[in-house]
Amino acid sequence: MTDLPPDTAAPINNPPPRPDTARTEPPRTEPRRPDPLTRFFGGSPLWVLVKLAMLSIVIGVVLAVLGLDAMAILRALEDLFYSFFENIWDALSTVLRWFLMGAVIVFPIWLLMRLVNAGKR
Repeated sequence: MTDLPPDTAAPINNPPPRPDTARTEPPRTEPRRPDPLTRFFGGSPLWVLVKLAMLSIVIGVVLAVLGLDAMAILRALEDLFYSFFENIWDALSTVLRWFLMGAVIVFPIWLLMRLVNAGKR
């Protein structure tokens, strides 16, 4: 044996586990994913609706103080929608007219160049 006292003869590896940490922990489970309605609303649907109602009242008070009317806002949005599409159709007809004017020149020249280059090959 060795010349060391008996309590130091064996190398010290790891201390024995303490009783409070020796228990095995239950396996961790992933947190439950909220249902699709809760995910869509960003929280409890009822609570989100309550918050939206309160915010609507506050915004309504601010708009009333500013002298704005909800129907006037809706009419303005409707006018914006109609004028947007009127302008889009006008713009598209203008672009189509420009396309046709340019195509009368560009396509025959392109076709002529293709035919001339095809004869050289």
